Amino acid sequence: MKTKILNFQKNGALGILQISTPEINTFNYITFSKALQDKLIEIKEISDVGSVNNIFVINRSNEFVFFMDGDILIGAKQNRVLNTSVLLAPESKTEIPVSCIESGRWRFSSPGFRSTNHSVSAFIRKDKAKDVTDNLKKSQRHCADQRKVWDNVEKAHILFSESSPTSNFTDIYENRRHDFDGFIRNLKPFSEANGIAVFIRNNLINLDIFNRLDVYQEYFPKLLRGTMMETCNLRESDRPLERAEAEYKIMEFLDRYDNLQFDIHPGVGTGTEKRFETREMTGFELIYENHLIHITALNLNPRY
Repeated sequence: MKTKILNFQKNGALGILQISTPEINTFNYITFSKALQDKLIEIKEISDVGSVNNIFVINRSNEFVFFMDGDILIGAKQNRVLNTSVLLAPESKTEIPVSCIESGRWRFSSPGFRSTNHSVSAFIRKDKAKDVTDNLKKSQRHCADQRKVWDNVEKAHILFSESSPTSNFTDIYENRRHDFDGFIRNLKPFSEANGIAVFIRNNLINLDIFNRLDVYQEYFPKLLRGTMMETCNLRESDRPLERAEAEYKIMEFLDRYDNLQFDIHPGVGTGTEKRFETREMTGFELIYENHLIHITALNLNPRY
């Protein structure tokens, strides 16, 4: 995969490389957060009874709408997280597979869902992505291990010494908003970047590449707030790898990437997913008509 490294920044044990790929802004789509803000879509339970692992989205616009794996939806009967990245076609109705991140509530707090300014942590994303890949092979379903997701939510509460009356993952962010915002304040998205590689100490934790520059700009802080979960117990004296080593590690991974074995599956909305898994990494590409919409790669066994 051809990439250009544009920028390196660090904060404590965290290091980030921002990159660009040759094909940028080749396809027009908007994020679900913008679509919600402009009242172009409705996100709700599939019925008044509801289903823990499915929600329903009505796209009333002429726009393609993007959701990222790890996006959080709050409201309705309980808060959820997207199991995979999704591209909705214009004027469409779609049932989307999700996982619950609020096990102690099953009642309406609002008629529908709204967005947040953060994603789930990388340790939730990587376990969920592995489960989805395994289940697609077995049953062609984008489902995750709900018990494992709840266990990871509990792990997050323990890491931050937080409690929640409904075991709600997003309560951590609400209670620690000042800490999370302070953590990313000096980390800035590069104007020409459409991808980010995140390192903790000397581990590549996750890589996310988007088709559009504006979409990358929106997801940059959301992804970094999720990454803070991984760094909260590390010492202030811990430092990330230096730029040269980070560049070597990401280029080494990208050189191997083109030779990975991919399993191809229909996307949840429109498009196609190409999923991969190695001993170290799991992830996927979301593609629509030869346009790369999103790539994610997640470290299955980070050591820090």
